[in-house]
Amino acid sequence: MLCTPQPYHDESLASYILRLSEANYYESPHWILQLVSCSANRVLKFALDRSKVTKLSQLTGIDDKLLQSKAFRAIRGHYFISYEVNQKATHLCPKCLKESSYARFLWDVDINRVCHIHRCNLVNKCPQCHQKIQWSRPGVTKCKCGFDFRDSAVTNATNSQVNFALYRVGCWGDAECMKLVKATYREDNPLFCLTFEQFEQLSNFLKFDIRICLSHKGNLAMSQDILTKFNSKSKLLSSEELVFDFFKDWKHNINYLFQWHEDNSLGKNSTRHTILAMVFRFVEFSSLLPVNCLLSTQLEIALRKYLYDYNVIQIEIAYRYSNDCYKEKLDLDRIEDWLPRLGGMLDCHELTLTRLIWVGQHIKSLRWLKGCSAWQIVLNRPLWKLFEFKSKFVTL
Repeated sequence: MLCTPQPYHDESLASYILRLSEANYYESPHWILQLVSCSANRVLKFALDRSKVTKLSQLTGIDDKLLQSKAFRAIRGHYFISYEVNQKATHLCPKCLKESSYARFLWDVDINRVCHIHRCNLVNKCPQCHQKIQWSRPGVTKCKCGFDFRDSAVTNATNSQVNFALYRVGCWGDAECMKLVKATYREDNPLFCLTFEQFEQLSNFLKFDIRICLSHKGNLAMSQDILTKFNSKSKLLSSEELVFDFFKDWKHNINYLFQWHEDNSLGKNSTRHTILAMVFRFVEFSSLLPVNCLLSTQLEIALRKYLYDYNVIQIEIAYRYSNDCYKEKLDLDRIEDWLPRLGGMLDCHELTLTRLIWVGQHIKSLRWLKGCSAWQIVLNRPLWKLFEFKSKFVTL
């Protein structure tokens, strides 16, 4: 190939292939894709197939590892193991293109709708032909209809959108972006101890509760622009953005959400059902967080207080230790004595009540102890093997 420009440090693989075709006067990137045995009828796909990247390296003389880093970048969680770009799902920032004509790899991420640098919404349609911007086009800045994307008008993003964009980029390794969002959300916010993959799992757990609570005019502290988008049922409001805004005032919102759940459950169900449902919520929520996270600690305290308020005095567990089986009835008012002992035997020194219930696969039953007019929790299954317990615990 006659002309082989160097990739930019934050350039996507799709952009580099597009610039290669443009620099060598090809009408589209399909000529290059044919040479590296890659088809792009609907999707440009380099999923786990490093041989295609190696062929591209041989074609261009660009280092194989450098090209692989463009194809396997941090997209979900911290590392991305495949590379797929939809033909008609590309976003771009006209202001970034004016500064330098290449597509940033963050634009390939579907969840990314905002340029955190210029605080504007990304463009996904051509203003002239009104078609969605295709990855396969005459040039980085050119639409098939001839329009120059650098001339596209942009709309300003809201503060909540920009903060969420900064958080995403910060999770993917940009310390300066994370510093900026910490100035707004406070350093002790539990979001900052999560990877983006963990945040997405947390979003999946909370999004329905938040939406239902807001639909019933719940008193959650949310940004006005988020509420406006929610009330108008805007498709531009992602679940992740909603949950991220929820955590801006996380102490109030989490306390309110749990109280809202309890009030709704008490009005419809028995006390037994309410206790079980609420314990499940505490345990599942905590299981999505790192052990030493501030929110994990607060959920542990809240769970113990909740059990105390509803007169749950005992937890029954079964486990195997030194080839012997044990069953214990542990009094919750002496939790500070037996929890470290049990954690030491299981070689899990950071054991908490929420983690213990979660690893025991939740609760088998909630028994009413007539003799002392109180409840007893029985875990669903025994902790039969030490390595099984540890393998589940250390993944938290």
